[in-house]
Amino acid sequence: MKLKKFPSPVFILNKRSDEKSACERYNRLKINDFPSITQDDLPKDFSSGAFGTVDEFIKKTVNLDFECLLYFDYQTGEILDCAIGDSNGVSINFDEEKFKKHHVASIHNHTKDVFSPPSGKNFGILMREFEDYELIAGVNDLWILKAKGIRNDLIAEFNVASVIFFNSSKDYCSSRYDDFEIINNVCDVMYGNQLSKYIHKGYTII
Repeated sequence: MKLKKFPSPVFILNKRSDEKSACERYNRLKINDFPSITQDDLPKDFSSGAFGTVDEFIKKTVNLDFECLLYFDYQTGEILDCAIGDSNGVSINFDEEKFKKHHVASIHNHTKDVFSPPSGKNFGILMREFEDYELIAGVNDLWILKAKGIRNDLIAEFNVASVIFFNSSKDYCSSRYDDFEIINNVCDVMYGNQLSKYIHKGYTII
């Protein structure tokens, strides 16, 4: 898992109408002038085209109050599927057939009202054979999860761990600070550190 701090932190489509409209909406998003990441911040098997896709996604979604999701080929940068959600999350009914013969990664953003690190539901990559990487772009961090193959045995474990770390961080911060923004910022860091240490302790990750 790599964490990359960034301040304030291509489409070739011929798909059914709901997918096309989501992709068209994403295409129309403004590219903000924010420092993002470098090629070296991504796994070595990500191409320059994939870097361009990730960099543009971060710059488009950094200030949004709703979540977006892209599936892309990390060796070419080609967008394979996309969805637009709301402030509570984003999901997609994907067709695994369209991912065959591709090297698949996904990326979605977390809004400023949501912690940057992954939540329990962000470990869905462990249930998808076709997906090798899951990227989560928060306001302050880019998280990169790598999991090849299906590991249903780990889903419950990570769900429970994330809930425990989230609640303990929130309780700690709320008992010591009165300012909502400070609480959120400190909790975000605490939660991320605990989750990262837990994953690093028992599993091979980026």
